[in-house]
Amino acid sequence: MKEQAYLVIGPTGIRGVRKSKPKLGFDEISVRIELDIPDTIFKRPHIEAYIKVGDEAITPNKISPETFINTKKLIEQETGMKIDLRILPAEKEDNPNEQS
Repeated sequence: MKEQAYLVIGPTGIRGVRKSKPKLGFDEISVRIELDIPDTIFKRPHIEAYIKVGDEAITPNKISPETFINTKKLIEQETGMKIDLRILPAEKEDNPNEQS
């Protein structure tokens, strides 16, 4: 497909596109554009992408013993309560309100 158009530009930016030579205001210019686009671009899919996230990109949540102890102490200091902080196995993380 071959097309010709005119891009109309003013001091504030693009004002439009015309198929034929446009009448211009005193503060406008036009830029003639010639497009040569292959017909295959209109066949779907336009763009294809394949994304693979490898196992090496996934890092498990790791909490160091120092972070665990410091978090517990900080909560106890701020609330004045005794805290029983636990790390549950992965299958328990899905529903933390579930009673065992």
